[in-house]
Amino acid sequence: MNRLMVFLDAIRDHLDAYALPPAFSVKVTSVSDPITVQLDTGGLPGVARGLSVWASTLDEPRASVVRVGDGGLVLVSLTGRTPCGVPVNVYGGVPFDPATFPDLPLRTDQDMPVWLLRQWARAGGEVA
Repeated sequence: MNRLMVFLDAIRDHLDAYALPPAFSVKVTSVSDPITVQLDTGGLPGVARGLSVWASTLDEPRASVVRVGDGGLVLVSLTGRTPCGVPVNVYGGVPFDPATFPDLPLRTDQDMPVWLLRQWARAGGEVA
């Protein structure tokens, strides 16, 4: 079977199996990190909530943040593997706020604990 078809089947099955938050886009390729999902949510609490739900469905979830572009946007990302082993990257963008992200330099990807996503989702955002 074509590798691309395997990845398409994997994400379709994953989306069918779980009540996941709405996606703005899903990109599937046959190269490394074959599945990328952009969340259709806004604000830090919404993105954190969406990523928290995804984290509960993936094996080995890892979270990270990075300031992109001119520094006005922060991508909050989650990587992991579907139960069948296919790598997935899920992300959402939030406006940069120095009070929320005091130690986040431009274009520096920083790992963060997954539990912090759950805290942000419950608390409506906090300091990173």
